[in-house]
Amino acid sequence: MIQLLASTRSKEYPVYLSAAAVREAGNLWSSRGRPGKVVIITDSNVANLFLGSVEQVFVKAGFAVKAIVVDAGEEAKSLAEATRLFSELFRLQTRRGDAVCALGGGVVGDLAGFVASTYMRGIGFVQIPTTLLSQVDSSIGGKVGININEAKNYVGSFYQPDMVITDPELLKTLPREQLVEGLAEVIKYALLSGDEFFYALESGYEEFLMLNMALVEPMVRRCIEYKLGVVSEDERDYGRRAVLNLGHSVGHGIETAGNYTAYSHGQAVALGLLAAVRISEQIFSLPGDYSHRLEALLELLGLPTHYQGIDPGAVISALSSDKKADDISANMVLLKTIGEPVINCDVDATMLRREVERLAAGGK
Repeated sequence: MIQLLASTRSKEYPVYLSAAAVREAGNLWSSRGRPGKVVIITDSNVANLFLGSVEQVFVKAGFAVKAIVVDAGEEAKSLAEATRLFSELFRLQTRRGDAVCALGGGVVGDLAGFVASTYMRGIGFVQIPTTLLSQVDSSIGGKVGININEAKNYVGSFYQPDMVITDPELLKTLPREQLVEGLAEVIKYALLSGDEFFYALESGYEEFLMLNMALVEPMVRRCIEYKLGVVSEDERDYGRRAVLNLGHSVGHGIETAGNYTAYSHGQAVALGLLAAVRISEQIFSLPGDYSHRLEALLELLGLPTHYQGIDPGAVISALSSDKKADDISANMVLLKTIGEPVINCDVDATMLRREVERLAAGGK
């Protein structure tokens, strides 16, 4: 089993990566010396697939185990649902020595982590990510939070987990569409890392979608290692960590303008990446073949290259209230070249609007 080390100012913790790693979850948590009970928070989809087996691995390791199930979907990342979970933890007599285990994708991880970070001012927190997006990105680095009606992830905290267990075998239960959406984040890391990784995705995406572990595990590891390197340098998003927002400014704008239902996070990030690469061509003279290659890859994967049913003006409005922006003309992450991101780029408002409208018009 691969053991990577997350090292931040607030905490060091292991990230385990291996097929079938989840079978060792109880023993791995026991080795951390936290004897309290484990409260698994999962969603209604994941509960039907994995909850019973994960409960058993903790029980076999000697832990008392409880479970709380939330509705699947982005709507669960709300203050109302967090409040319900606080009450459930209290009802279960959860104490400081106990732990919350997030079993699920990014929504569950963000919500459960936010609850763990604030209940009794912080209790134990384990991440077992079950989606590609959460395995390569959201389970790492300690960003947890909830949405408000006006914006995504506006309320939250930095709360590093005590342990992350990444088991790529869990991806075999995902519908193809969800696996594809997670690949949007892998593409982000490829653009951040360099042309070799990007080319590996272009040439190997079919094998990845077939979940050939000889390809999946190394790619998941590359994403995790990139993020661990960034987070170790900038845990609280004061500088370099902003590179991880590549594609997310426009992506979050599309998500918000679509009320979090028109396009999934992965689909919105795909669109945001395309906008960022096109703007990078204009500002940094990034070679134009990259936007063509990216657009072709997105089309091959079945990810969107334009959006419909959303007013571009609503996307621009959502961009202006994004927590990463001071105004709509700053704080975008762009690329000087593949593998060389630049943060806090000034983007002319007219240029930004043109690219948002271009995405709505199908690239015209």
